[in-house]
This record gives sequence, structure tokens and C-alpha cells, in this order.
Amino acid sequence: MLVMLTELLSGLALFLFGMKFMSEGLQKAAGDKMRVILDRVTKNRFVAVFFGAIFTAIIQSSGATTVMEVSFVNAGLLTLEQSVGITFGANIGTTITAQLVSLKLTAIAPYIIFVGACLMMFGNKPITRKISEVIFGFGALFLGINSMTGALSRIPPEII
Repeated sequence: MLVMLTELLSGLALFLFGMKFMSEGLQKAAGDKMRVILDRVTKNRFVAVFFGAIFTAIIQSSGATTVMEVSFVNAGLLTLEQSVGITFGANIGTTITAQLVSLKLTAIAPYIIFVGACLMMFGNKPITRKISEVIFGFGALFLGINSMTGALSRIPPEII
């Protein structure tokens, strides 16, 4: 039971670390162009919904997308009207996330982490390093999901 709990908590920590690392990498990669990018993707409501869905599918969390969106509204980077499309897209992106999990990306998560780490260590350009953080975080997120799934699959049936 203690091993299962330890594996579950470490998987959760890895998942949260991956989500944080990936979202920070996305913010760094966008850099000063963040306002321009947000204006372009939120001018049209349909594009905003599409962007919200894709962004949520990439970072694997509609909650994180919504939190980032609220912080952008508070910072004055987005208006409330612009954020509505992203919110709808985030909810749609949650279903895309479920499909990504069903594709068993957890099996290749260590390879994704390896590619991200190599690019981080040996990338010469700053943009390469920033994108490598996104890749590394994506892999860590899926490795955390894999760890939590493994731990929860060992719960005795009488507990459930």
C-alpha cells in the first residue's frame, strides 16, 4: 500500500512538473510576441475556439488553459470577450486530451523526454531551447500519467 501511494504521489508530482515546465516553455517561446499572437488567435471567435482546443490538447489541462487565460485577462493581454472562445475551446480540447491518452503516448514518453533533454542540452539557438522545454514537459506529463495509472491499477478490488 505504501509503495502504491508513493508511486501515485511521485506520478502526480511528475505530471504537475511536466505541466508547469511545458506551459512556462510555451510562454518563453512566445515571448514578447504574446500580445500579437493572442490578438490574432482571438479576433475570430471560431479561431479562438480552435486555438483553445489545440492549446488544451497540447498542455493536457483545460484548468491550466483557463488559469493562463484568466491571468492574460488580468494582465490586460485579452478582453473578457476574447477569452470566451478560448474557454469553449478548452472544454473541447479536454476531449482531444482523452483521445491522446487513448493513443498510448505514455509508452513513448521516455523517448519524448530524451529528445527534449537532448535539445535542451545541445540546442544552440534560444528558440530551440525554449521549444525543447515544451517537448520535455510534454513527455514528463505523460510519464506522470503512466506512473499514476500503474499505481492505481494495483488497488485491491475490496478497497474500491
